[in-house]
Amino acid sequence: MIKLKQIRLVNWYGFNQITVPIGLFTLIAGKNGNGKSVLLDAIKYALYGDTVFNKSTENKGSRTVSSYTRGLLDATAGTFMRPADKMPNVYTHIVLEMEEVELEKTFILGTAIDTDSGNGFKTQRYVIENKTLRDIKHTYEQDDLTFSYSASELQKLYGLKMMDVKEGLSKFMQRTGLRLNEQQLAAFRRKLRSIMSYDPNAKIDQFIRESVLEEKKVDFSKLVAAKNNIDALNANFAIIDAEIKELEGIIALFDEHTRAKNVILADDVKIAYKGLLNCQKRLEEASREMEIASSQIMEDEEKLEAIAIREKEVRAAYNSAKNNRDSLDCAKAIVEAEEILQKAQVKKEFLKKEKEALCHFQTKVSELVAWFIEEQCKVSQQSILSSLTLDSVARIEKESAVATFLSEIKKYRDELLGKVTRLQDLIKENDDEQAKCQQIIDDCAAKKTTFSEIPEYVALKNEINREFEKRGIQSDARFACEYVLGLKDETWRDVIEGYLGGRRYTILVEPEYYDIADDVLNASKYRYAHLFNTKLLMKKEIVPVEDSVVRFIEVKNLVAKQYFGYQLGRFHATNVDKVKKYENAMSREGRVSVAMDSYFIRFDRIRFYCLGQETIELNRIKALKRLEGLKKIYIELQEQFTTEQSRILYLDAEMRFFGDYNYDACKEYDDALLNCAKKEQELNALKEAQKNNMEYMQLAQRVGELEQELSDVDVERERVRDDMLEMRTRYNENQKARVSISQEIEDLEGKLRNLQIINNVVYAKAIEDYDRFIANGKVGQGGILRGRQQAESRRDTAGDRLKSTQASYNAKRTGDNHLPMTDDSIAAYQARKNRIWMDDRQEIQAKLKEQTRRYEEIFKNEFVLTVLKSCEAARDDLKLINAELARLKFKAKYEFDVKYVKDGSDYEKILEYAKYLKEREELGTASGQMTLDTMTSYSDEEGNELEKDIEKIINRIVESNDKDKIEHYADYRNYMTYEILLTNDVLTKAKLSKQSGYNSGAEVQIPYMLILLSALLMIYNDKSSSTRLVFIDEPFAKMDPTNVKIMLDFMKEQNLQMIFCAPDKTELIGNECEVVLPVLRTQPDLMEIGIIEMHKGV
Repeated sequence: MIKLKQIRLVNWYGFNQITVPIGLFTLIAGKNGNGKSVLLDAIKYALYGDTVFNKSTENKGSRTVSSYTRGLLDATAGTFMRPADKMPNVYTHIVLEMEEVELEKTFILGTAIDTDSGNGFKTQRYVIENKTLRDIKHTYEQDDLTFSYSASELQKLYGLKMMDVKEGLSKFMQRTGLRLNEQQLAAFRRKLRSIMSYDPNAKIDQFIRESVLEEKKVDFSKLVAAKNNIDALNANFAIIDAEIKELEGIIALFDEHTRAKNVILADDVKIAYKGLLNCQKRLEEASREMEIASSQIMEDEEKLEAIAIREKEVRAAYNSAKNNRDSLDCAKAIVEAEEILQKAQVKKEFLKKEKEALCHFQTKVSELVAWFIEEQCKVSQQSILSSLTLDSVARIEKESAVATFLSEIKKYRDELLGKVTRLQDLIKENDDEQAKCQQIIDDCAAKKTTFSEIPEYVALKNEINREFEKRGIQSDARFACEYVLGLKDETWRDVIEGYLGGRRYTILVEPEYYDIADDVLNASKYRYAHLFNTKLLMKKEIVPVEDSVVRFIEVKNLVAKQYFGYQLGRFHATNVDKVKKYENAMSREGRVSVAMDSYFIRFDRIRFYCLGQETIELNRIKALKRLEGLKKIYIELQEQFTTEQSRILYLDAEMRFFGDYNYDACKEYDDALLNCAKKEQELNALKEAQKNNMEYMQLAQRVGELEQELSDVDVERERVRDDMLEMRTRYNENQKARVSISQEIEDLEGKLRNLQIINNVVYAKAIEDYDRFIANGKVGQGGILRGRQQAESRRDTAGDRLKSTQASYNAKRTGDNHLPMTDDSIAAYQARKNRIWMDDRQEIQAKLKEQTRRYEEIFKNEFVLTVLKSCEAARDDLKLINAELARLKFKAKYEFDVKYVKDGSDYEKILEYAKYLKEREELGTASGQMTLDTMTSYSDEEGNELEKDIEKIINRIVESNDKDKIEHYADYRNYMTYEILLTNDVLTKAKLSKQSGYNSGAEVQIPYMLILLSALLMIYNDKSSSTRLVFIDEPFAKMDPTNVKIMLDFMKEQNLQMIFCAPDKTELIGNECEVVLPVLRTQPDLMEIGIIEMHKGV
């Protein structure tokens, strides 16, 4: 055994310098406030580093090392026995002389404390072997004054090795035989304090909680901090969501205003379309008038033929009458001469017309030949075609040349017709492409990402989000590309986007919601869209190669980051000539190697960019450039179409002049002129010879009547011819009207094209609606807007609401964050919303997820499981004390009975959940994972219900912000119930709390003391040779002398070195002590101590 033999105190509270002996049993006696516990605190601090000192009776607040070294007199006034102004540095010494009894060897354990003027202090420890306190001085005299050595002075004086706190305590533990590590030493100090300060009046439950069990409160602060972080993040999340909602409201007003404008736009389209249809109708009417005129002309031609027949009949009668007249005398000769002359004149007139027709045809042919030459087309037999009116070329040659030329014209016209058909197809394709480009531009202007190419993906994503909303899940399904903030190097965009292709649009969801999304996919008609298995993805460990192309992609969302790492992480970003060196690599130029399969990406097939917010602008610029190019091509195509169409129309018009012509008409007409002149001379000669004759005159009258009839026929012929002329005029006028109407149509089509450019979707819908309106007999919806004024008013009202909401939004923000207040600035609001969603919301969501995970981890591991582990450890400690109590040879046996609470309270539920977690931990599964119910005490459903209940309990505790309540739940001791069982000659494991006298406190003092001593004996009895010190302040308060004697005898039997502090019962205790140290406070700043040593009589 190692005993404490003497103690020396220098500058420790009211003891300036004392050296006192310590026996096996030592009593420090004196009234309260005289300094009894000061000695105990000195020993505990020196030996064990215990800074939990006894509370001062005369000063408020806890005692500290510096309050002891300075000698605090009044905490309120701040007065000291050794004030810094008089004694800047205080050198304190607590020196213990120890004895190894069996070896009869002494050694010193010294503690030196240097306190500076700022009340900072430094403690150092040292060991001196084979010395006693008589051999060592800690003070010196100078000018009749006593001074204490500083630690450094003492070290130099005796050549000591000074040790810091950690090393010194470790050395003391070794030298005193206890050999306790830091954790064990802390528990030992608590047990020493428990026996010093236990309340003999405490109930059993209170006694075990406060004096037996270690005060280990679960660190609730981390849980509170994590919850506060979650609340703060949720608050920020709410602010961001509120701004997103506000922006969505403004965007909705933009849409409302756009819809109102689109109503006007649709009406403008319908008005123009109606005008176009009217023009087309007028064009049809003009064409119909031309057809009518043409038909009338044909009818008149038929009339002329009928007139010709009638003329022939009348002429026959006329000729008969004339023959009869002419049969008289020389009349016959005259008639014959007149007939011959008439025939000659008819022939002459006929040949005149043929000549005129041939000459006109020659002009047309010459013009056509010149046109073909201008068109750089070869024309056969040009010399013959230019000589159709000349006698130098034979008729057969002319006919052959004209026939060949007509064949060439028809062939060229067919070529032009094919070209026009192709141009029409190209114009339509161009028009469709322009509409698509315009739609992209419109979407980009509204900061909408173009997903028109993937309608099935959009539909599936919407279905998943509707299911999430239905289940109250605060999460969205999104395309992978929507999470990309941008590319760090734009030169890599084409190859990355080209390689990913459709995988850019893969749908991603949070892994915990993947199964729900998968169920939606299985039931959807859009099952061919891609949904990525994020549940498996997030379990994979993906480590991209160092020079991977994935480093160019900026993503904050953890799932999206993992996705792009999975898709691109293995690809080295390298030069085009080095791609072949890798299994997986790609270059800016588009050369890729995928599992050693090399090829080039077709950049021209990338219709849209979609990685990053800047892609909207990139797509807009790309579409704008393409639209400009398409418009130029459109104009060129239209010009080509108009040119080719006019060529066809020209050829169609000119080909009508081709027909049967008398190619000798010019020569034959000249011969007819000469013949007519000759015949007229012969007739005049015969008429001179005619004599007057009555019969002749009657016949002549008949001839005159028939001549009149023939004249009437001529009049009728002229009337018909006039009608033909009128029809031709009507035909020509309508032909001119067609040209004018065609121009109107062209203007209206241009206007419609411009309206289509503004919004192709609205344009197409307006046309479709108006066509349906006409099909329904111009009744129902779809016609021209009746309430145009009201529609314009709604548009203006929507615009005013938009501006008002924009102003309200800007009013809440600083000038730097103001957005434009115009009706075409939706892009700015959409961009702000996208940026907030992509940057702030995703970042906070990720932090929130991490904090929630941390909260659950702290909640489970640092609270729930820690409570259970502390309870289990305490129960194990109490079992050890029970074992020690069982070994004691005492007239009564005591033992602890400790149980977990079973009262349906929150404490019981927390313990149940802790057991559930521990069971899962031992099975190697996390809460929330499926297990076989036969393997566990709790089914998955019971576990989930437990988890929900506990979360409510903990959130309620944390949110209450009640410090006392939180501390109560943080104390593991509140999760158990306690009892002491008594066994003696009469009782067997009877509950001590139920015994008579229990409430007085007298019946519990012995078991309390035995229990506390047993806790120390567990340690001491485990050591072969060590100190066996026990300190008791105010012992045996309610114990009668007999029981005091029993306890003191028990302590002696256990070979304990006892130091008692008592204000009373000094005689009863003192009689059993070897040393009695009466303490007296002679002055406020001075305490003195006497020494009474008891010696056995000889």
